[in-house]
Amino acid sequence: MTWRRVLRLRQPHETRFFVLLGAFGLLLGAGYWFLSYEAAGTALLLGFGLANGIVGGFLAADSAARAGTDDDDRPFLDESGRFPAASLAPFAVGLGVATASTAVVFGAAPLVAGALPLAWGTWTWLRGAGAEWMATEATPEERQADGPRSGRRSAENR
Repeated sequence: MTWRRVLRLRQPHETRFFVLLGAFGLLLGAGYWFLSYEAAGTALLLGFGLANGIVGGFLAADSAARAGTDDDDRPFLDESGRFPAASLAPFAVGLGVATASTAVVFGAAPLVAGALPLAWGTWTWLRGAGAEWMATEATPEERQADGPRSGRRSAENR
């Protein structure tokens, strides 16, 4: 018997990820208990490890049941899509929400300060998602009806 078989390294990546994350959480929870004797943090870490271990176990059982089947239903096998362009929009949305949420403690000023990056990030992110949809999923009629979606104006729109 090989180590790959013993460690179940022939499993799909998703299964290995959850199993190893579960083992990490359980080991971290046990170590945390012996170092701090603090019940709440230990319970959270052990719960994290247990939950991931259960998900990994279900995935391992499912992949063992489908051992000889086709892999067409795995979600990450189709890599034919388009990668979205790099953007700061997700960061801006997170920064805006985090800043605006401090308004509960500090008053209205952080709400106003967080609204700008939240609005800009949301607008940019949705615009990029729309452009990606137009490039990959839209029919030619939908593309024609929507017109140019890029940030630059075309020659006839100037």
